Amino acid sequence: MGGLKRKLEGEIEIRVAGGDAFHDIFQEKPHHIANIHPELVHDCELHDGAFGKPGSKICWKYKLDGKSQSGKQILDVVDEKNKIIKFRMLEGDLMEDYNTFVLTYQVIPKGEHKSLVTWTFEYEKKHPGVPEPSSLMDELLRLAEKIDDHHHAGQPK
Repeated sequence: MGGLKRKLEGEIEIRVAGGDAFHDIFQEKPHHIANIHPELVHDCELHDGAFGKPGSKICWKYKLDGKSQSGKQILDVVDEKNKIIKFRMLEGDLMEDYNTFVLTYQVIPKGEHKSLVTWTFEYEKKHPGVPEPSSLMDELLRLAEKIDDHHHAGQPK
């Protein structure tokens, strides 16, 4: 059933300083995300290891499509130079529909005042009726905007 493997990509432009802030928050301070976008993220707890270190396990509580959900993921890759982080889901609501689910983001500088945040999902559906995770992608792109706005609060646009 190799036809059930999929890849979904999304991107959003943010202000350049926000690119560094975005990477810093996801790497070192993911527990702050609940304060930045409480409509999406309710809680983030470290279960093993240290924030920002490969092998660390993080448990998220969030709301997606009006439903409270949770999930545990392991941080597989941290690439400081290229501002890439890759998470692999281990358990939780998302894993009811998918055999595997890997989330990767990268912050790419685009000139003096902009950066691009890209999200990539690589996943394998348990059956053909499983929907694409487009609402999760939409929320993570919205989160990038919120982190950028939060970082630039009080600064002129």
